[in-house]
Amino acid sequence: MRPAAASPFADPSIAPGAFAPGLLRAHRLFESSDLDDARERISRVMQPHRLQALERPRGGRSHMDFVRVGGIGLGTIRFGETTRVDVSPVEDYHLLMFCLQGHAEVLADDRPLQADGHHGMVCAPGSRFLADLSPDCEQFVLRLDRRMLESHTGRPLRFDSALDLQRPALQAWRAQLHLLLSSEALMQAVQASPIVAAEMERLLVHLLLAGQPWTDDVPLRIAARPAGAGAGPSQAACVRRAVAHMESHADEPLRLADIAAAAGVSVRTLLDAFRRVRDESPMQTLRDLRLERARQRLRAGEDGITVAAVALDCGFAHLSRFAQAYRLRFGESPSDTLRAAG
Repeated sequence: MRPAAASPFADPSIAPGAFAPGLLRAHRLFESSDLDDARERISRVMQPHRLQALERPRGGRSHMDFVRVGGIGLGTIRFGETTRVDVSPVEDYHLLMFCLQGHAEVLADDRPLQADGHHGMVCAPGSRFLADLSPDCEQFVLRLDRRMLESHTGRPLRFDSALDLQRPALQAWRAQLHLLLSSEALMQAVQASPIVAAEMERLLVHLLLAGQPWTDDVPLRIAARPAGAGAGPSQAACVRRAVAHMESHADEPLRLADIAAAAGVSVRTLLDAFRRVRDESPMQTLRDLRLERARQRLRAGEDGITVAAVALDCGFAHLSRFAQAYRLRFGESPSDTLRAAG
């Protein structure tokens, strides 16, 4: 049996089986042998901060790779020196960090932590991030814009600052992150389509929420009740406005905050109205609208159309999940619909 060909983005410095940055290597922002220059360049992407060489300079070379997926920034940073990074305070985003190589001693949310290939930290907006990095340390950083996160959750939250990458609950998030950073086709789709980027953003956010402990500063409690029970005229009108907006913009990237703004209500009010009137969330309604759009296109049987193209155009970044949702809703696979149209 012939050995599998090595990926063009494989990094021999990353241990086999470890989390690898993959396609981020194709998004290098800079390389520099000057620590002040590195600080200035990183500040343009993240925020102003302080850098300090803790030992006599070794002539190391800094670099940064970075790409955005909606409201999420993904990157790697290496200084090549024993370096202290001081960000005080972290601005309007949640900062997630662990090490691809080397290690770091970190202070996040006033909590001392060790960061390496299996452990990292999450720093909340307004908190201090202080890290002493080993000379061989390469950080993986993930920036979650606060407003983007709240547009998905409908309320402010704070993640637990200790990140354990070996937690079973985090493996789905880690696997999705690895897929995004190792699949050229998926990365190209995300960069080419704002709606696919928004769906990938949403998936990464909700997988992280499912896997990383967090606290809700403003709990959202909606009691389970039958659809329509207790719904007043104002809530029914709110739902009608929201659905009309989704129908008009189903082919665009939409978040909860966008739909709530179009309906003229807060995210919390929108969620409660949908629960009372339709017994489902606005995003479930949007998914069903997009499935209907996809079915219409597949049944039209346009020349050269493919299931994958229809899925991406209608906002489904993952073909297998699209096919599963399609079958559950319509009782047949999307490929069966397309074949019948031919």
